[in-house]
Amino acid sequence: MYTINDVANIFSVSPYTLRFYAKKNLFPKITRNRHNVRLFSDKDLEYVEMVLALRHTGMSLKSIKNYIDLCNLGDNSVNERLDIIKAELNKAEEKVNDSIKQRDVLKEKLEYYRQAIKVGEKNVIWGTKRKFKQ
Repeated sequence: MYTINDVANIFSVSPYTLRFYAKKNLFPKITRNRHNVRLFSDKDLEYVEMVLALRHTGMSLKSIKNYIDLCNLGDNSVNERLDIIKAELNKAEEKVNDSIKQRDVLKEKLEYYRQAIKVGEKNVIWGTKRKFKQ
C-alpha cells in the first residue's frame, strides 16, 4: 500500500493534486487506515496513471469521472471506454504534432540567431526566412 506522498513521488505530482482528484471520486477504490490516511493499492496506481493521462490530454474532470464510472461497470462498458480512449488518443497525437511544429519553429529561430552572430549580421530581425549577406 502507498500513502498519498508515495504516490505523489511516483507520478511527480503534488499530494494536493491527488487529494483534489480523490475528493472528486476519481480513485474510487482507495481506502484509509486507522489514522484516516489515504492508502493506494497497485490497482489504484493504475487509476492514478489513467486519470493523469486523461487530464493531460485536456479532458474535463467531469468526463474523467464518467470514464471512471464506466470502468467500474465492468465488461458492459468496454466498447464505450474504447471510444473514449480512441478520442483522447487522437487529441494527444494532435498535441504532439502541434508541439513538434512549435519545436521546429524554435529550431529555425535558433539557427537563424547562430548564423546571424556568425556572419556579424546587423539589424537582426524577428523572421527566420531572411537570407544572410555573406
